Amino acid sequence: MKKFLPYLLFFIPFCMFAQDHFLGINTSRKTSLLNADNNPAELTNLSNKVDISLIHISTLASNNKINMIDFLDSDKEFDDYKNDLLSENDPFSITINLQIIGPGVAYRIENWGFGIKTTVNAHISLTDIDPKLIDIIEEDIPQIDDLNTNDNQRITAIGYETIDFSVARNIFDHEIAKLSAGITFKLLFGEAYANGGIDKLNATIEKNENDDIILRDANARIDVAYAGLLGESFDDFNYNYLSSGVSGLGVDFGLNYLLKNEQKKYPYKLNLGLSIKNIGGLTFNKNAERQVYELNIPDTEDFDASQFEDVDNAEEVIKIIENSNYFSSSFTQNNVKVNLPTSLNIYADYQVHGNFFASFQMKQSLVKNSKNSVLPSYSSYAIIPRYSSKGFETYLPLSVSTISDFSAGLGFRFGGFFYLGSSSAISALASNQLKQIDLQLGFRIGIGSSS
Repeated sequence: MKKFLPYLLFFIPFCMFAQDHFLGINTSRKTSLLNADNNPAELTNLSNKVDISLIHISTLASNNKINMIDFLDSDKEFDDYKNDLLSENDPFSITINLQIIGPGVAYRIENWGFGIKTTVNAHISLTDIDPKLIDIIEEDIPQIDDLNTNDNQRITAIGYETIDFSVARNIFDHEIAKLSAGITFKLLFGEAYANGGIDKLNATIEKNENDDIILRDANARIDVAYAGLLGESFDDFNYNYLSSGVSGLGVDFGLNYLLKNEQKKYPYKLNLGLSIKNIGGLTFNKNAERQVYELNIPDTEDFDASQFEDVDNAEEVIKIIENSNYFSSSFTQNNVKVNLPTSLNIYADYQVHGNFFASFQMKQSLVKNSKNSVLPSYSSYAIIPRYSSKGFETYLPLSVSTISDFSAGLGFRFGGFFYLGSSSAISALASNQLKQIDLQLGFRIGIGSSS
């Protein structure tokens, strides 16, 4: 999508310096800080007395309509995937996420587990975009159409870091089972944010012979917010790690039940976990603004929306809106509040026989993606068969999500030091239709026995 997608893709350079991250490896029997990132109660199950996280990287892109192989091919034109985009009447959504878990350390002593780690997080998404709007923008021929939608069409980007402090304790530890609880407190450092929402757009939209996008007879609520680096520029900014100061607080908490194995060489027979992640939010105060407008264009007048094509930052978007008589301000705020993508996570890892295990993992999103103050999030469900010994592990995540179709992946762990995987690797090789791509890799060091 050579014209519409730049509104999304100009954020990607930010992500590069910045549904389910680390799917498969974060329920491994080789319990580490990754398991504790999924559920802080897992700190009491560490495989080593000291677990040192060097770096873990997970990047994921998924959507509900377009073949991602075509989407990433620079030689493809809009007509190559127009039919996929316009199929049925469902709105188009896409999300691109990156999480980097940097230096961290966890320590287990008797009934207690402690951990500290750092993360870098980036998120970009289009949510519930009317495909007809994209079609008009992308096509090279003049056309006209009526848009009538009840959805809030959003484009959202954020970059933030965290410093996480975790603690867990065994509630009871019996011969056959144990139960533990844990909590993680997060210091949030917001670096950049931008959101544009167009709610309940009803309009006649035309692309004329000059390639201009014209709106008439239009009504909608427009919500524009920006903060930090994305208020200064969409593609030219100076990023400094943890430079923003603390912007908010977040909390994860979880429970873990472990049914111990009669054969002591295996860590458990059944591992059950429940956690609620990302409770809390950020407040951006630096270079921050939120404006809400009511759009009202009579059927006898026009507004040239092509003015937005060449903007360099979010401030310029607001200037164009305020210079027009068709937008009336209904809300103004000099800071921007953003809620984290809260989710409920449930998992079970069962030892089938020997080193063969099978996991079920569910991430249920607890946010409403249409709200401008939340980061869009999607639910996912996975079954993960695995072969897992002390020195080697291979896992096969089979997953579905509420944004993309079924995906099959493959991952490997070598010793306790390195892993590499993808929850869509097999789908990418075996299918010519791929709606999700992802990659995960990491390095860690374990010291001492946890027993």
